Amino acid sequence: MLVEKYIVPPYSYKITKNDCAQIYSVKTILDVSKYNTMALAIEKQILKEKGTLETGILKFDALLIFLKQLVKEKLVNFFSVKTEKKYSLLCDWITYKIIGFEQIMALLIDDNVQEIYLDKPETPIYIDHQKYGRCLTNIYLSEKEISSLKSRICLEKDVVINRLNPSLKAELKTRNFHVRVAIDVPPLASDGICMNIRKLRKKIWSLPELIQNNMLTLEAATYLLFILKRRFNFTIIGEPGSGKTTLANAIDLLTPPDWRKITIEDVIESIEQTQFNKFQTRYSVSPFDSNFSDTSKSKEIIKLLHRSPTWVFLGEIQTSEHSKALFEALSAGLVGIQTCHGRSIEMMILRWTNQHAIPLSSILSLDLIIETSYSLINWKVIRRVNRIVEIAKGALHAGKFINSLNDLKLIDVFKYNVQKNSLTKQIDLYNSPIIKIICEKEGLTKELFEEELVQIKSNLDFLLKNKLYNPQKVIDLLTRRDKFPIIEKLTN
Repeated sequence: MLVEKYIVPPYSYKITKNDCAQIYSVKTILDVSKYNTMALAIEKQILKEKGTLETGILKFDALLIFLKQLVKEKLVNFFSVKTEKKYSLLCDWITYKIIGFEQIMALLIDDNVQEIYLDKPETPIYIDHQKYGRCLTNIYLSEKEISSLKSRICLEKDVVINRLNPSLKAELKTRNFHVRVAIDVPPLASDGICMNIRKLRKKIWSLPELIQNNMLTLEAATYLLFILKRRFNFTIIGEPGSGKTTLANAIDLLTPPDWRKITIEDVIESIEQTQFNKFQTRYSVSPFDSNFSDTSKSKEIIKLLHRSPTWVFLGEIQTSEHSKALFEALSAGLVGIQTCHGRSIEMMILRWTNQHAIPLSSILSLDLIIETSYSLINWKVIRRVNRIVEIAKGALHAGKFINSLNDLKLIDVFKYNVQKNSLTKQIDLYNSPIIKIICEKEGLTKELFEEELVQIKSNLDFLLKNKLYNPQKVIDLLTRRDKFPIIEKLTN
């Protein structure tokens, strides 16, 4: 059954569905079989004149632009009459073919593709599609194409992948796409090379858009924004692919404009925010901590204590060293947002305390924990917020020691309700530990607290009803200091 057809030049795409799978089929718009000889001749001419195009020096984006211009110049010699559309399609296809990306480029330039998977050589690639979920493709990468991709990533990041260093994690960014690539080779990958390519969305997901997509509710988002404004710690826990970083970015985008923000990431997934007139410094560190690395995440987290940030975006906390550095920074007073891999909040706490040797009492330095989930239902990828939890600070304020997990009190503020298919409020928000601290500090009565919630909710609702997802408009309305902002400007 045909589901949808669409075009992203020079490729056309078709989504079909049968009883067993969803199929994502790709082909070039033109029948390129008749142009293979011409493409080979153009490639030989370019290599003869320009050598290897200095691919070890040129960044991929620059290489594409440079090569495309050369192909355009050579194509003139093969056509007496030039049809602009055909000329453009051939130029793109020949360029991708020369660099060895003829098939994979179809996936890289399709913004509907969220993630790309190759389990082993000689098996079809499968993907996660934004609208249709998991799909099997008709693409089998040749050894040459796999080698081209691997070599390009190594050249781009000046790294080596071999039997002694069988894993590679890096990003590749062009004006048309931005991806995070993880590649494993033998002996680690026992069946041959495997890879996972995460597409980092060019279009920024804003918080209203995540509400619209049912990742969280309007009420939960209102509560989060109230707390964000007061600068409390946010920790987002979930499985790979559950939308942790997407949610973290949407929240991070809405910090007040006068905050000094610092990000520390191995692969840059945070949003560049100086375009929105924010104060932001971003650091890129080695993907995995090493005794030989001068730019490990652990070292840079500790250095943050001397960089005077208002807010810190730490990206993914992976290793024991990361966790120890995180909790040391939190106990020293740093505030920000970070993500961690875990199936549940309780399992993440067990991992911290057992595998990473974090003292139970240090868990009290966390404020708010958001649990996200990932599921596949009829091939459709579902990402949602499962829980929003506060950690009660009673033991900390009373000077008591935390001796067991039973002494750690987790307060479910919002929890996913299967029957309602929605994230539902579990307690009176005014009675939550964090809200109590805020209201006591600011002298807010319940009436004043609820009045501010109504204002935040009204602003979010306005954005949703008018489908205003543009980040700048969302920022303009949700981070204004005045109580009753002029919203008419946002619709212009």
